[in-house]
Amino acid sequence: MVHVAPRHLAGAEHGIDTILEAIPEAYGWYTHPTSRSTGECFTPFVSPCERIRLGFRNDFDDPWQVVARSDPYSGGLADWHITFSWQTPPELVAAALDEVAAALAQDDERVFTRGGSGLRVLFPFAQQDWSETVTASRYTFTSPDGFATARLRLTEPPPHQDGPWHSPYLHVSCNTADSQTSWDARFTANTPVRILTAFTTAAASPEPLLRNSTYLGEAMKARLTVEPLSPAPVRRAAAAAGASPALAAAGPGAKAVVSGPFPSVSPTAPSHSLAHHR
Repeated sequence: MVHVAPRHLAGAEHGIDTILEAIPEAYGWYTHPTSRSTGECFTPFVSPCERIRLGFRNDFDDPWQVVARSDPYSGGLADWHITFSWQTPPELVAAALDEVAAALAQDDERVFTRGGSGLRVLFPFAQQDWSETVTASRYTFTSPDGFATARLRLTEPPPHQDGPWHSPYLHVSCNTADSQTSWDARFTANTPVRILTAFTTAAASPEPLLRNSTYLGEAMKARLTVEPLSPAPVRRAAAAAGASPALAAAGPGAKAVVSGPFPSVSPTAPSHSLAHHR
């Protein structure tokens, strides 16, 4: 077992399956038969209130989607969508899902509306010295190695657009020309700020992720900082995964995709030009 950084290059090891296997125990969500009226091709998990669905869209680029409907039986457009590609690091997916589950547990109706300025979701990248570019329509942060980008639309698409596939409000991605480490996460305009921020905080965090070196390809090793761990630190790192219910439920077994706790960051505007663009 090794610690690897930066986390946007850590890959998914066994894909998003790591999270899927943990969802029933972590959140109490259950499997649900597909309903043609809701538009998902395959819906493996539904929250108890049936307002949040985690589904499979038969699309190579964005196969996994989270769909929120304040009225689960309306059959209309979703309040918001999130999509993840196969290789999105599971720790980042878990951060977003943990926040969704927490909002539902708090009976927070804001889980279905964004509210507030979306620019605050980019502060975690500014705080980690990602470079920024601003155009009339888009705010972009790029990781120091140039592989990962976070793009936020300044000219907002319709909040209730049917999916984020063509014009996402927030698009966080990693492009290395290597299938193990290239991934996309897309969010529609009405996704609540707390969920967006949970994902961006996890993506920007300098904390390393735990991986099995057996699954690290040569291209990955060339780009990553890799630090071997002795058995005792591995056990401590696995225990620290309790910061995410999904990852804790997944456990430190054969797949061993766990991480240290995400920093508890309440984003504040840094002394950075981002604070002046509202």
